[in-house]
Amino acid sequence: MSDFQRNLRIGAVSFLNTVPLIEGLEDRPGIDLQRDLPSRLADLLFEGRIDVGLIPVVEYLRGVGTELVAGVCIASRGPVRTVKVFSQIPLPEATSIAVDRGSRSSVALLRVLLAELYDRQPDLHVVEPRPELLFHQHPTALVIGDRAERIASEGLHVYDLGQMWYELTGLPFVFAAWALGPHLAPAAEFDDRRRALVRELGAARDRGLARLGELAQREADSRGADAADILDYWTQSIHYRLGEEELRGLRRFAELAARHDLVPRCREVALAQS
Repeated sequence: MSDFQRNLRIGAVSFLNTVPLIEGLEDRPGIDLQRDLPSRLADLLFEGRIDVGLIPVVEYLRGVGTELVAGVCIASRGPVRTVKVFSQIPLPEATSIAVDRGSRSSVALLRVLLAELYDRQPDLHVVEPRPELLFHQHPTALVIGDRAERIASEGLHVYDLGQMWYELTGLPFVFAAWALGPHLAPAAEFDDRRRALVRELGAARDRGLARLGELAQREADSRGADAADILDYWTQSIHYRLGEEELRGLRRFAELAARHDLVPRCREVALAQS
């Protein structure tokens, strides 16, 4: 089957923060939606097994994907709640940190913050951070996603990476964005397909943002959580529009990541328009 005949393959993150971005996509004709960890989606996009993926921005800066979908992202301006370091000692003293395998952007952000704020480069160890085993091998751990909300923090030093980034730069931090695969590269023969995909993703975001209260209740019922808390997270801790300030934050992160050898170069951000 040619690229023009098969369904569009969309890879989305399997976290709560993604729910408003994919509203209705499963019911759209011509679309195959799959969910996975952010880091895994970057691999699938690189391998050409999906057409677009909601990937960690550091993977885009490392060369995965061709363009970012204009206007859509997962970002924070201040505390993000779901990307935190929990430590038995002050973070500047940490020499060994367990890091969640789920998000490479969060790990790269931690590297940047440690270098910029403390001039430190501790050893990072990729783990599956089960709460009951969090400090068995390392006194400090980076936890992302819904699990970060479930860690008992009493007696621990807790650092929200979104807040640390904002204090360092005064800019939002973009954690993830939709990136197009190379087979949808800017070219006349793919233009209609690429534009259609960008429109679908923008429309899904708009549907989700228009139904946040309903979606929060649905997720609360399925997760045994509090709908008001979910709604507060979606509206106060994160946001979904990739605007000029977010692009400035993304470009600043690209500069600092390149400075600390986390990406090979400072990649120019290209946007796909509808």
